[in-house]
Amino acid sequence: MNRPHPASIILLGLAVLLATSLRDGMEVFSGCLALTLAALFAATSHLRLLLRRSGWLLLTMLVMFGWLTPGTPLSNIPGASQEGLLLAAINIARLLIALSTVALILKTLPPAELVAGMRSLLGPLALLKMSRDRIAVRLALTLNEVEASRNGESRESGRMASMLVLPASVVGVMDFVLGALAGALVLVAWLA
Repeated sequence: MNRPHPASIILLGLAVLLATSLRDGMEVFSGCLALTLAALFAATSHLRLLLRRSGWLLLTMLVMFGWLTPGTPLSNIPGASQEGLLLAAINIARLLIALSTVALILKTLPPAELVAGMRSLLGPLALLKMSRDRIAVRLALTLNEVEASRNGESRESGRMASMLVLPASVVGVMDFVLGALAGALVLVAWLA
């Protein structure tokens, strides 16, 4: 079975993010639990890195929503409101869904395939006379610099070794399945 086109995987990730942004309450918490567990098992290193970099944002969301939102005061947590902590929990769950989705995409797609998928999805920019190739090259160079700095390479060796080669991908049956799944996910979330 052929690998799906990178654009299909990115599109499915975007559909998950859109569908979860349309939900509230226990549905968000269940989706957060499922996606976080999936990312924890399948993309542990990527998820840990994203969580470490987002730690202050998560803490800030908890404090800003939990303690600065007016509502019913809680006697056992001074200064916090019941509505504020619920709002904080929902927004933190949505951020965890986004981080887990990104971690799974980064685990699934190597940098070259990620750039190829983004380039494919930017196709409609041609109608606006914008070059999707320029955006893809900039993204590839940025990813190359990030990888070089993560591996401790010097800037010159990273530039000399970099050559932009995007993998050729053909649209197959799996892409139609992923596209239908993404469409169904968004449609069900929107209508329900």
